Amino acid sequence: MRGRELEREAEGNALLRARERHALRTARLQTITAALSRAVTSDEIARTLVSRALDAVGAHEGGVWLVEPGGAVATLAFGAGLHDEARRSYPLAPPAALPIASTMVRGEPIFVESRREAEARWPEIVERCGTHVPLDYSFACLPLEAEGRAIGAAAFVVRSAHRFEDDERVFLAVLARQAAQALLRARAFEAEHAARAAAEAAERRAAFLAEASAILSSSLDWEATMTTAARLAVPAIADWCAVDVPESLAPGGRPVVVTHVDPAKVALAQRLRERYPPDPAGATGAAAVLRTGRSELYPEIPDALLRRAARDAEMLAALREVGLTSAMIVPIRARGRTLGAVTLVAAESGRRYGPADLAMAEELGRRAGVALDNARLYDDAQRAIRGRDDVLAIVSHDLKNPLESVMLSASMLLRGPESPRVRRYAEAMQRSVARMDRLIRELLDLSSLDAGRFRVEARPEPLEEVIGEALAVLAPLALEKDIALRAEGLPLGEHVPLDRERMLQVLSNLVGNALQYAPRGGNVVVRPALATAHVQVEVQDDGPGIPPEDLPRVFDRFWKGRAGGTGLGLSIARGIVEAHGGRIRAESRVGAGTTFVFTLPRGSRAGDGR
Repeated sequence: MRGRELEREAEGNALLRARERHALRTARLQTITAALSRAVTSDEIARTLVSRALDAVGAHEGGVWLVEPGGAVATLAFGAGLHDEARRSYPLAPPAALPIASTMVRGEPIFVESRREAEARWPEIVERCGTHVPLDYSFACLPLEAEGRAIGAAAFVVRSAHRFEDDERVFLAVLARQAAQALLRARAFEAEHAARAAAEAAERRAAFLAEASAILSSSLDWEATMTTAARLAVPAIADWCAVDVPESLAPGGRPVVVTHVDPAKVALAQRLRERYPPDPAGATGAAAVLRTGRSELYPEIPDALLRRAARDAEMLAALREVGLTSAMIVPIRARGRTLGAVTLVAAESGRRYGPADLAMAEELGRRAGVALDNARLYDDAQRAIRGRDDVLAIVSHDLKNPLESVMLSASMLLRGPESPRVRRYAEAMQRSVARMDRLIRELLDLSSLDAGRFRVEARPEPLEEVIGEALAVLAPLALEKDIALRAEGLPLGEHVPLDRERMLQVLSNLVGNALQYAPRGGNVVVRPALATAHVQVEVQDDGPGIPPEDLPRVFDRFWKGRAGGTGLGLSIARGIVEAHGGRIRAESRVGAGTTFVFTLPRGSRAGDGR
């Protein structure tokens, strides 16, 4: 029972940490979105986006280019760290020869992870960028799209090779989408600025949309997101708000939410809907918007319109009691699909909706569509991950029994007086089973790391004993290759908080990797040392070294380099070290060997897990 309680506690802690990481990403996006919402002009938005995003993405240079009227040229609106005058404008006439122009013309993001890749794809980039080019660099170019067209582009440059992971690409794409919406809002504001009343109305609409964007991006629970957005609309822009979704999202086609400032009227609307459910084939209303994806605007709702809509006298009386004066229904759209419909109704306030209000509502529908689509994609991804983990767990469990049977059979053969040929086959069987068993364990570890369930149990241990045990296991392999395997700097004279089995796994992976690369007659040295706040362990070989272009990838999963294997060992080693609260890195020069260095905290941070 105690073990089960510990498991539940561990699962709860892992879930909490996963939520904290998601909250951190969401908070970062909210902060930038909020800053964008406070900017008014296009120049201010460009400045805000670049200045805020540089730190968020770890870039050294950045800029926003906006398409000039006529669409032939894009001009730099704001840049940071840009030295080259040639970067101030880009012609957009196809074929677009450089990344910034290409991302606007094609409407597709571009991610380049090294200078070599950039110059291979765009030879002109050397001449265009002049002499201010670092030894290596990477960059992301993102189209700022609004209303189906690119109104500009943002670019962020890192002055080193950099691998853009999937979550970083998603973050940048969402950031670009928010910036594009902010720019669209700013252009609308600037166009209407001459008329004071129209400008004030545009500002109110922009403020509402900015607040809606912040709220819509704050959660990946799609139903909660839609409910919050509906409640935000009342009473800011409507007296009533309802969100309808198709059968695929809500069985029975029931609305996600109906809101009004008066709860009694909400109950009235719900009773009315239950008694008179909408006709899915109706020519107007939310069902028609769901079906066609076209908005509907009713600037005035006269009594004649209520009489035509009512199915009987009781329904007409209920509609008159609601007191409708104006309404608009807009689709919730994303990626060309209609995911729902938002109905905004004016009643007690006496509002009258017009084309500008409809445009604002349609923008709300687009932003809600992005949020809903992101939430659904997140749900699908989580289900896929859970499905993958379930399959992996089942397959791993089912493979264990036959593997154990094969291993037992091989052991029995090795004990008998069989021929040398049988013995060779039995030894080959044992080696194959061992490799398969290791792959299964590595895949399970990788799954735990991805799901945030990986945990270490750190206790004070003599690190020299752990190092000695790891070296003893690998000594036969070193002897076979005539490699001098040794430890230096022992004893440390101190116990270090660590998970003994997991640290043996780290050392086995690192030392085993070094033995693969070290030449016959070479050396592999494990060298621990004490620092003020941590213990540092080096694993050094005198092999051929790692090329500079490959060094940033050595900890990537499934990256094998030249040594073969599964490509998981170093990635898992990094996960274990980081779960202890430490860090790991690789240092290498071609022809001068490789050194892997990892640290472990000497204090209470070790073993926090993740």
